[in-house]
Amino acid sequence: MGQKKRVWTAITNADGHGGVRYREHETRKHGAVPDRYYAISYWWKKENGEGKKAWLEGVGWASEDVKPSDCFVLLEKLKRNQKLGKGPCTLKSLREHEQKMKEAEERDAKQRAERVVTLHEYFHQNYLPTAQKKKKPESWGREVSLFNNWIDPLLGHLKIQEIGITQWDFLLSAMVDGGLSPRTRQYACLTLRLVLEHAFARRMVSEMPPRAKLIGATLKPNSNRRTRTVTNQELQSILELLRVRDQHAYWLTLFCALSCCRFSEAANLEWGDIDLAVGRAMFRNTKNGTNREIPLSDTLVDMLLSVGKARGKGRVFLSAQGKEYKQAPSVFRDVVEELGLNEGKNKLDRLVFHSLRHSGATKLGQSGIPLRDMMDLAGWKTPSMALRYQHSGDVGRRRAMMALEGMMQPENSNVLEFNYKKKS
Repeated sequence: MGQKKRVWTAITNADGHGGVRYREHETRKHGAVPDRYYAISYWWKKENGEGKKAWLEGVGWASEDVKPSDCFVLLEKLKRNQKLGKGPCTLKSLREHEQKMKEAEERDAKQRAERVVTLHEYFHQNYLPTAQKKKKPESWGREVSLFNNWIDPLLGHLKIQEIGITQWDFLLSAMVDGGLSPRTRQYACLTLRLVLEHAFARRMVSEMPPRAKLIGATLKPNSNRRTRTVTNQELQSILELLRVRDQHAYWLTLFCALSCCRFSEAANLEWGDIDLAVGRAMFRNTKNGTNREIPLSDTLVDMLLSVGKARGKGRVFLSAQGKEYKQAPSVFRDVVEELGLNEGKNKLDRLVFHSLRHSGATKLGQSGIPLRDMMDLAGWKTPSMALRYQHSGDVGRRRAMMALEGMMQPENSNVLEFNYKKKS
């Protein structure tokens, strides 16, 4: 008796596309209906690479949770791979690829299990040697200090694969209870995140650490901004030496100091943007993408008149060699070093050319001028930038308290005398 011929029924999806078939089992049921075996059909290259042939490959039974929609998705994927020439192009090769990927993942998992180390061990044996090769001593030294003082005592005994969000929360809470400043907490969290990123890149952990914002590893905006201001005496000493060494650098420095402008604004300033008769200058295409006009003090007008005698067209400030400034003049750094103004100072407290603008902004903030005027003069688009510098200091606070105390004094007012006669 011959074998019964299999009967295939073709089906299409909602878009009318075919390529999926099924046949029903003679006896096996899937619920109340016969179990269905699904397959996909398509054209692909012959095994010898010449021409094409019709391929019919089985996907699986409905009782194995195979659905027609799954078959159409699978078929579309194979056809896309065929068109692009990338990836498996038949169901057989796709399954072989997936099996290889599964085996590779299992090997990686087995290797990770064999290489289990604690966070303490990984930091000192793996991360630190890499950091010492790539970072400056002060950078990796700070990481060692934070790790030894906070991270290691709390989490160092744990396997590196066990560090999850619960452990992050525990570390952050402990540092808050320990009274660490927000900045120190941020650096400690950032250090731990760098260690785990290092481990993830080397397949020691299977997941990337949480986003920096989620675990407190982000630093606040402007947390690295410089704090050094130039005193009047320091500025005068710098200008005196510059006048002797490089007259052109002297002009540029004096202008930036007394206008509170950015270096780039002064370097790009042209004579066509200056009106010395009125005493105004226009900075074009500034950092904020806008033009800004400022009034010029008498000192700046006199200085620009001296500069204009030498030139009077093109860029206002040129180097001694007649070239445009691309960066702050190096003679400024030389003078600062010669005067010893940066001796014993850390990186953020060193006097640099931008300190001129920072000092000018501080003077504006202490002058008590309205916030809007500060923003217009210095070129800030948002009040938050100007508010950095509007700290009144002890003198301002005492003046404010005296004003409040004045509420207890009688107000000066005009005394009006009323003459009236009592009616008889």
